[in-house]
Amino acid sequence: MALRSDWSNRPCPIARGIDMVGDPWVLLVLRELVAGVRRFDEIRENLEVADNILSNRLAYMVEAGLAVKVPYSEGKRPRHEYLPTQAAVDALPILHAYALWAEKHTPTTSDQQRLAIVCQACHREASRADSCEHCGAALTTGTVSWIRPLALDRTPQPLSEPADIQLG
Repeated sequence: MALRSDWSNRPCPIARGIDMVGDPWVLLVLRELVAGVRRFDEIRENLEVADNILSNRLAYMVEAGLAVKVPYSEGKRPRHEYLPTQAAVDALPILHAYALWAEKHTPTTSDQQRLAIVCQACHREASRADSCEHCGAALTTGTVSWIRPLALDRTPQPLSEPADIQLG
């Protein structure tokens, strides 16, 4: 599903990256998947997005190799969960960079909570996208937790590891 001009074959890696994850809805769905939100209804509720938009973005993300669609049973009809792939979790520094940049350059009200990126090695809040400035640990889905802005529980929540599914 083309979301804009096709930049997938451009020599510039930034253009190719934007081609894959540059759509705002893709980035927000990616955030949800990395945070461990798996089911369509939960993603839709968190993002306050229309069904057709979410359905289209999830289909695109599966096709692009950012997510895998896994069936599960609940009730009478089959349903699916969406799990992040290695490509999705490798985009974690992009999500961190967006969050850190926005904290610095976009206005917010003083009573809003921030997204806290917490290094699990030293349990301190990181202010860099890819490594902890306090202990030097790489910030990956296995070594970082988030405290999300709207979370009632302000305990750091671990992120999701990539799906252990071979894509063919």
